[in-house]
Amino acid sequence: MDRQAEDKRLDVRFPFRIRVSYKVMGDGLHLPSRFPAQTETVDLSKCGLGICLEGHAVDVGFMLVVRVPVWEVRTTVPVLAEVRWVTENGHGICHAGLEFLP
Repeated sequence: MDRQAEDKRLDVRFPFRIRVSYKVMGDGLHLPSRFPAQTETVDLSKCGLGICLEGHAVDVGFMLVVRVPVWEVRTTVPVLAEVRWVTENGHGICHAGLEFLP
């Protein structure tokens, strides 16, 4: 993401690395995914989450259900999020910024 977009953020993101599963919920052109996929988070804020993906698995506007582990109670919490941006590094690795939805 460019520096100008970074400056527009309302909340600071903190480094946060953990394995999560996610499921693409689909949109008007794409069906929901049948099976969850795994990815690693990059950072976290109170309004969103950054994730790292192999290949271009999501597009801007996709809705995801991300299951975040809560170790203290040995469960996962489902969080609904919208993909706000996607960048690719040229080596098949993408970063996506997700915004949590109510």
